[in-house]
Amino acid sequence: MLLALLAQASAYSAEPAQLAESLWQRKPTARDGLWYCTGAYVEPDVASTAGAGGAVDLSAQTLRSILGATTNVAGGVVVRQGSRKLTAAAMQIDETTSLVRTTNAIRLAEPGLHVIGQSAVVGLHDDSARIESAQFVLTGLEMRGEAVRVDRQGSALRLAGTSLTRCPPGRNTWRLRANAIDLNQDATFATARHARLLVGNVPVFYSPYLRFPVSTERASGFLFPNVGYDDEDGVDVAVPYYLNLAPHYDATLTPRYIANRGTGLEAEFRHRGHRSRNELRGAFLGGDENYNGDLPRADFLADGVAADFVPADRWLARAEHRGRFRSLRTLLDYTAVSDNDYFVDLGAELAVSSRVMLQRRTEVQYTHGGLFARLWAQSFQRLEPGLAPYRRLPEANVTYAGTVWGPLEWTFGGAWSSFRRGSAAPVAGIAAIVGRRLHLEPRLRLPLVRPWGFLTLSAGLRHTAYDLAKTPSNIDRTPTRTLGVASADGGLVLERAVRGGRWTQTLEPRLHYLHQTYAAQDELPRFDAARLTFAYRQLFRDNRFAGLDRLGDANQLAAGVTSRLLTTDNGRELLAASIGAIGYFEDRRVVLSGRPTDYESQPTSALAGELRSALGPTRIAATLAWNPHDKAWEEAGVAVSFRRGPRRLLNVGYRRRKLTDIDQTDLSFHWPLGKQWNAFGRLNHDWRFGQTIEAFAGVGYASCCLDVKVLWHRTVDVPRNRLQPDLAKDSGVLLQLVFRGLAGFGTKVDSRLARGIKGFRGAEYR
Repeated sequence: MLLALLAQASAYSAEPAQLAESLWQRKPTARDGLWYCTGAYVEPDVASTAGAGGAVDLSAQTLRSILGATTNVAGGVVVRQGSRKLTAAAMQIDETTSLVRTTNAIRLAEPGLHVIGQSAVVGLHDDSARIESAQFVLTGLEMRGEAVRVDRQGSALRLAGTSLTRCPPGRNTWRLRANAIDLNQDATFATARHARLLVGNVPVFYSPYLRFPVSTERASGFLFPNVGYDDEDGVDVAVPYYLNLAPHYDATLTPRYIANRGTGLEAEFRHRGHRSRNELRGAFLGGDENYNGDLPRADFLADGVAADFVPADRWLARAEHRGRFRSLRTLLDYTAVSDNDYFVDLGAELAVSSRVMLQRRTEVQYTHGGLFARLWAQSFQRLEPGLAPYRRLPEANVTYAGTVWGPLEWTFGGAWSSFRRGSAAPVAGIAAIVGRRLHLEPRLRLPLVRPWGFLTLSAGLRHTAYDLAKTPSNIDRTPTRTLGVASADGGLVLERAVRGGRWTQTLEPRLHYLHQTYAAQDELPRFDAARLTFAYRQLFRDNRFAGLDRLGDANQLAAGVTSRLLTTDNGRELLAASIGAIGYFEDRRVVLSGRPTDYESQPTSALAGELRSALGPTRIAATLAWNPHDKAWEEAGVAVSFRRGPRRLLNVGYRRRKLTDIDQTDLSFHWPLGKQWNAFGRLNHDWRFGQTIEAFAGVGYASCCLDVKVLWHRTVDVPRNRLQPDLAKDSGVLLQLVFRGLAGFGTKVDSRLARGIKGFRGAEYR
């Protein structure tokens, strides 16, 4: 219904507007990258830029003057004064008041304003003008319209009994009718009294007082409302109010009404300084009628609990800081929510609602020469049942690099960490262990680099000491571990010219030998240890685990080869392909937990490969890991993207990861259906569980004066407080409607497209 109305309005044509047509210049190609608008208002050439009140140049066929009183001119009258030009068949000039009067058709032209009227009074001593029964074009604002009267005084303009639009000549897709509109060409907003918005000839909105933007400058006022609907929430309306408090800080207050939940308020404060960027966000929804702090109302009633359903307060708090002062850098990233389902129910984006953990992190860094020091703390809020990760309260890191002699370098690294569990965490046994860890790592390094290759020799010690608490009786409270590590890493860079020297192809073989001694680590805690996903970049690491609680024993040789295709003129990479594997001289004995498996006894690793290409509008990125012993893919990821201009976007991706049991495809697109119509969509499907994670589809229409997008979406709704939840589909419709130059409704469609369709940029469609 809505799209039909808009299509009908788009086809509606007004009577030709002679003034606007005379200033409108059509172009065969897109204007300023705006593919939806192939024309613009063009200012005529002006000989002088002097302001009003200067010398007057008058030309006419006849002139009759009473000295000191009036001058009457007729026949193709043209009055020029600086950058202003008046044209009429006849005029009367009052020499005592410097007022020009005419009772016949007149045209006023000056930079930014062009008016045709049936009669006028124009002041030559200032910028005043009054024109009756007028057509006007505001070229700087790209607006046109009609008015019973146009009053001009300096840069202030009043349009009485007016109709105004930003649509190109000959089309009135939308019009704003008002008793009066006051605007200043130097101001940010215009005001309209008793305003009526018409789409085609259909009135859709009325306001006794309306304020709308006429520039891109920031100013306090209401922003575009967000309007949505889904099965669970019903109608969801958020109306942001922007507060331009100062050039370097601002705030936004957003009342939000959700039909099936209640009314809440969201707030955001932003500060941008020379040395820091800061942001505070908060949201509160009192007494959510559809949630009791643990379960949605439908699940609560389905469980048959013998108690009343008590609505819960929902809230969010977030603080973010980035700072830099000389050698110091500071960081704060903190988010907290009232309950596990907050983002599922009230978050706007799947990328947010799919979170299972909220990180809280604060950090101070210092860098000077070869010294790097960091003090930081980290904790998490888990958004699903299970054991939360350890908290670092705090951790201190120090590294230093210096020169011994010639190319020989030495480095030293140290890290002291304190790990704790949350006070309410119901854990026992090994999982309950807390304590402190000190890790020291001195090394010697000899890098030898030439244009045709490199060789890096490295050797060092890795010492770790613990001071533990809450340990089982059979576990040492102060264990230590000392390992020796040595490596040799070398490679060649071979080149040849191809395609007559336009391109350069390289062949880059690389060998990396690593030896790290063994130490029993079964009884050490696992504060931050994790197994890494195997990929080509992991072939040349000195530890097969993340963190410091597990340091893998190694006697291995990694071999890899990379070939690149580069442009000769600027060295841009067009194609890069890599493949390699690790050969093990000994079985690996250190594992994350438990006993070594058959995997640790395999003589070679999986065969890992990577591919990157950037040929024309197509981009390809692939990561593969094939285990020849199991004859299975450990890792497979392929992403192909096509982009030609802002409208033609196509992305196809596949990801398979054995370690985390992922098997998914992802398809997204944005494609033109003509000059002004577009289709877009996404399908993210999980083959492991046989379900669609997210799907959306929609259409959009864009023109010089209107932008409308309608999007249907469906996502997986996962209740976080159940160990085996019943998965449900949450579906709904989002609407985004923008009357260019006036106002609009909704930004959620563009934000969802920017997140779900790689390469989409909403700003290109404004």
